[in-house]
Amino acid sequence: MQNRLIKPLFLLFTFVLAVNCHSYAANKALLGKGIVLTQGEFSIYEGTVSKINDKNRELTLTSSDGQTIFKAPPEMKNFQQVQVGDQVKVSLEIFVTIEKLSKTSEVRSKTLDTSQSSNLESAKPGKTMTRKLTIESQILSKNSEEHYVVIRNTNDEEEKIQVNKASFLRKLNVGDTIKISYSDQIKALVSSSNPK
Repeated sequence: MQNRLIKPLFLLFTFVLAVNCHSYAANKALLGKGIVLTQGEFSIYEGTVSKINDKNRELTLTSSDGQTIFKAPPEMKNFQQVQVGDQVKVSLEIFVTIEKLSKTSEVRSKTLDTSQSSNLESAKPGKTMTRKLTIESQILSKNSEEHYVVIRNTNDEEEKIQVNKASFLRKLNVGDTIKISYSDQIKALVSSSNPK
């Protein structure tokens, strides 16, 4: 199998966290004054360390898609803790809610909080990145037949928000202000194949 050189997993984090989805499928769960639109955990990559090149700080990872060479960046701690046979997992958790606010405002606002943490000094390499984004915007239009509302996002573009819970959609009207909260977390962890 032919190996290919990829950018560090940290670049993958940036790419995944920067993805902007424009339509969300509604879940029926209630949350305070709003509803959960999307929630779930998705596996992005799972593989096994099959070879280590200490000199070049490269790991050869083997998965069902073949082999990939990962070049560890200098800031990756605990590279020396990685062993052949260790498991590498990258996953993404997403949680999106919508709620109707009592205020009415044409002003769009956005709040973005990000954080990241690494495994302890003595542990295998790993990193968790979390992003929380809250957008408040006025409803521009509503389509009850196709179960969505349209808002103007912070990029001044119209964005369609799918709301499949009919009882909640009935409460929303053109001119209402809604708050959409996006939360996602991406984890990249190396773990021993034989935990002690």
